[in-house]
Amino acid sequence: MANSSVLAHGLGTCVEHGDVTALMALLDRVGVDAKDENGQTALMLAAEHGQLEMVQELITKGADVHVEDEDLASLQELHLENNRLQSLPENMFAGLKKLRLLGIHGNPLNCDCDVLWFANWLRSRVSLLLQAHNVSCLANKKVTQNILSLSSAQLDCDDLQAAQTRTRLIAGLSIALVLLTIILVCVIVIVKRKEAIQVYLYARYGWRFREEEEEDEDKEYDAFLSYSQHDLDVVIHEILPGLENRDPPFHVCLHHRDFLPGIPIAENIVNAVNASKRTIILLSNNFLESDWCQLEFQAAHAQMLQDRANRVIVVLLEDVPEENAPPDIQHYLKTNTYLTWGDERFWERLVYAMPRPRHAQPDQNEDGDQLAMVELDHNA
Repeated sequence: MANSSVLAHGLGTCVEHGDVTALMALLDRVGVDAKDENGQTALMLAAEHGQLEMVQELITKGADVHVEDEDLASLQELHLENNRLQSLPENMFAGLKKLRLLGIHGNPLNCDCDVLWFANWLRSRVSLLLQAHNVSCLANKKVTQNILSLSSAQLDCDDLQAAQTRTRLIAGLSIALVLLTIILVCVIVIVKRKEAIQVYLYARYGWRFREEEEEDEDKEYDAFLSYSQHDLDVVIHEILPGLENRDPPFHVCLHHRDFLPGIPIAENIVNAVNASKRTIILLSNNFLESDWCQLEFQAAHAQMLQDRANRVIVVLLEDVPEENAPPDIQHYLKTNTYLTWGDERFWERLVYAMPRPRHAQPDQNEDGDQLAMVELDHNA
């Protein structure tokens, strides 16, 4: 069933006619459009016209009409009788502050909970009604009943409203539970995959989620590379180029290149650890067999505990049996994250764990002097 609309911005002249054709012709003079809608007559009162500000009476009969009563504050009489209205939007007459006469009889209104508001509204305004005894509704489209006699109990509206309230409550709780579950799952994933997410965001967008230690700004090296002499091949051909050939490059401290001659090895190790923002431990079975390598780990671990900052990066070059590692290294591997050489995201994770690189040549000190080459025997 098509609906026709009577829309008004203001009311200006008196329009009264019982025939739709004559009404359209009259309203057309003051800005009303008429059109055919699925074989039904539609009346539209143009809101932009200012000639209708004082209309006090409006009659529409014999049409399929729906009234939108916005800004009809001056309307005193509204005739909607003998149309095909089956339902009325709640509070559709709220804007008719000066209404003193309403014709609504002759419409096939439904006797349901949707029209109950209208029955309650009419009971306090019976004097407005034309032929109040004829204002009726249809129950199951058969039984006619005076609309003024409708009650909530008769229509079971209280039970319906309670059921609707329960349905809305259940729907709301279900949606809230689903959202809470999604949030909880996201939190668990973020907590469990925190490092992987941070590494990805850094590799993809350059976002860091940690601040550099202020005391690190004066350190000479970005990293001290601790390794066994037997693993020198992977250091020279893989690890070192991956760090120093970047743009910008990392400034790396190496035993054979950067340790100063004439200074005890233990002192060189401590100085290298203290002068570096990170210590990269290349852990292997060869590393565990070297006392000097273990001293390097102990020095780096002690500095980490003293500064309360995680400056140690452990790279597992190969599978190392737990029983072969000393207790301090075993404890570190159980309580800290380490990198695995050969992992597909190895370099992304390593670079993320590193500080921001210094802009200096890796083989020069602050004065630009070439450092001596010192061979360190890690088999001791």
